[in-house]
Amino acid sequence: MISSEVNNKDNKELIPWQGLALTCVRILQLYCRVFDEDLHDLLCIKEKTCKNCKCSRDVHEVVAEHGARARLGFVQNHDGLDARTLGYTFVPPGLSSARQVDQYYSTLPSEDVPKLGSRGETVRSQRIVRQLPKQDLSLTACKFVEPQYESSYRDFVSGRNQVALDVAVAKPTPPGSFCIRCLQPVHAQQISVTAPRMGKDVWHPACFKCTTCDDLLVDLAYCVYDDNIYCERHYAEKMKPRCAGCDEL
Repeated sequence: MISSEVNNKDNKELIPWQGLALTCVRILQLYCRVFDEDLHDLLCIKEKTCKNCKCSRDVHEVVAEHGARARLGFVQNHDGLDARTLGYTFVPPGLSSARQVDQYYSTLPSEDVPKLGSRGETVRSQRIVRQLPKQDLSLTACKFVEPQYESSYRDFVSGRNQVALDVAVAKPTPPGSFCIRCLQPVHAQQISVTAPRMGKDVWHPACFKCTTCDDLLVDLAYCVYDDNIYCERHYAEKMKPRCAGCDEL
């Protein structure tokens, strides 16, 4: 049985909920917003398997409700294109027209294109959860960091944010460019990805992947370590050991 405390003006009331095993993920998301619960805790999902059924967490199609920028606490850019108006859940920063957005996504496999209501929308949400674990981003999301290690945790977060973490941009490619990953040419005016922390290097959109897991970097969020790009999860594991049980650093 799942329970949560909510404020009812002058007192707190314990609200039990016994429909966990019968409901769908979207109802769980609504429940979490109302009662300030964590969806992962509600489903008893850890990094690799579910406690109840032992299947992969991705089988449950747990989804993130916000994009990578919001999850990372970055200021939202309201000057860009509206993704939902164009039929997507995410539009890369740096693009200035619907044509450029379509050109960018035309270079990706269909399952990597986050069109509204598509498999790509779910894949994007799963990547946000997997690549940007909340417990790496804020101490308030951690349950097992002992008090004597809280200062070290905060130093890690501060250092990562200052020197490693960023969001790349997509834009037309200058002539004579080559993808830093596959070493193949990126044709002039083709949409490519640039990562400010990596200087003038460019990537094909399909090549902008984590060096460790080889997964497409969600919403172009990346970390730099030894001149390579990583998702936040695998960057963090370069810095700190991760518990295989609770998935915290």
